Amino acid sequence: MELTKTKRDTGSAPAGSIAPAGTGMDDRLAEQGTEQVFRALEAELRGEDSELYPTRWIDVAAYDPAAQLWIVKGLDLLLRNAAAAGPDFDGVRASSLLVDRAPERRFDPAISGERFTYEILTLSGWLETALPAGLTVPAAPTLTRLGGIYRPSAAKPFDPDALTAALLPALTERLTEQRTWWADPAEPDDPMWLADTARAVQSFVRDNTGLFTGACADGPLNEGFAYDQDVAGASARPDDDTSRLTFLRQQVHLLGRAELVSAGYDHTRMDEAEALDDLLRDWLTGDPSLDDLVGDLLGYSPAHRNGPAGWIYLPERPPGAGWGPREAWHPYVYRLMMHELVHRLAHARYIEAVDMVADPQILAEGVVDLLTCEFLELSRSHPELGALVPEDVSVGYGASGQAAAQISDLVGPDNVKAAFFLGRIEFLGLSL
Repeated sequence: MELTKTKRDTGSAPAGSIAPAGTGMDDRLAEQGTEQVFRALEAELRGEDSELYPTRWIDVAAYDPAAQLWIVKGLDLLLRNAAAAGPDFDGVRASSLLVDRAPERRFDPAISGERFTYEILTLSGWLETALPAGLTVPAAPTLTRLGGIYRPSAAKPFDPDALTAALLPALTERLTEQRTWWADPAEPDDPMWLADTARAVQSFVRDNTGLFTGACADGPLNEGFAYDQDVAGASARPDDDTSRLTFLRQQVHLLGRAELVSAGYDHTRMDEAEALDDLLRDWLTGDPSLDDLVGDLLGYSPAHRNGPAGWIYLPERPPGAGWGPREAWHPYVYRLMMHELVHRLAHARYIEAVDMVADPQILAEGVVDLLTCEFLELSRSHPELGALVPEDVSVGYGASGQAAAQISDLVGPDNVKAAFFLGRIEFLGLSL
C-alpha cells in the first residue's frame, strides 16, 4: 500500500511496505466481542509495559460502535507495522492517542483505505518515529560546512554606529517607498475570501504535501487548529512600542543581512540581540519620521506569533497602483498565507534552535520560505488554489533564503522536514 508522498518527501517506508489492516478482524470481533479484542490488541501493542498502566477500555466502552471499530482496526494496523515504526515508537502512547482521537476521526476503515491508514499512522505517532528512522545525522565534512553557515566567525565586535551608517538611510528609503503603495489603497477584499482561502490552504497542506508535514501527532494539524479562525486582517494588528520594534527588527534582518554581518553582528553572542534592539529603539525615538513610517505600515503588513496559538495577520486591503498590477494581489496574499501557515507548523524544538545561529533569519524565515515554495509548486494542480499560485515562487529573504537552500542541499530535504515539523534538529547538525 502506497502512502501519498511528494516527489522528494520519501520518508523511510518505501511504496508498498505498509501492511494493511487485517481482513479477518470483523470475524474476530464477532467471535470474541469488542472488549476482549481491544484489550488483547492494546496489551500486545503496549508490550512489556502493558501491566504498568490501566487499560483504556472504560473510555472505549463509552464510544459508539463506529468509533470502537476505528480504534480496534487502528490498533491492528499498528501491530502489523510495528517493526517499521523505528526505535522510538511508544506503543503505550500510540494506543492511548488512538483512544483520545477517535471522536475527531475523519476516515472509515471500511471504505477509506489508504486515507484511514495514513490517519492511524499519523495520529498514533507512528509516522513521527518511522520517518526519521531512515535518515542520517550529518557528519564531517558536512558538519564543517554547516558550521560555516550557522556560525561564521565574526571579524570584529558588533558596531552599532557602523550599522546605522550602512543601513538606516537605505532602510528609511525602502519603507518610504512602501508607504506610497498605500497612499490610495483599493477597497478591502471580501472578508470571507481570507477565511475561505485559509481553510483551503490548511486542507491542502494537511493532505497533499507529503508525509512529514502532519506527522507530528501533537502538531497543530492534528490538534484541532483552524487556520481560518486565527487569520485576521492586518489593520487589526496592535500598534504599540513592542509591535513597532518587532516590525523594524524584521525589516533590518530582511533588508540588511549583509550590513549586519559587516557591522560584526552575531545573534549567538551574549547580549548582542538586546544591543541590536536597543539600537533600533534609538532609531525610533530619535527619528519621529521613521517611527511614523513604521506605524503607518503596521496595518498593511503580515505578522504572526511563534508557537501554537495567536493571531496571524494578513493584509486585507489591496494597495494602490504603485504596488503593481491588481491581478497579482491575490497570488501575493496566497503566498503570504502559505508562508504564515508553515510558520505555525514549526515544532517547538525547531523554534528554540533558531537562536543558535548567527543569523536567526536563516532558520526563522529562510527555511520557512523554502518549504513555502515547495508547497506552492505542489498546489499548481489544485482545482481551487492552482489559479492563485504566482508565476515566480523562488525562495525569498535574500541571503537567508539562499543559506536555507544550501542547508537543504547539504543534508537533504527530508532532514530539513524532520527538523522543522518533528523537532529533530540533529538532522540539521544542531543540538540544544
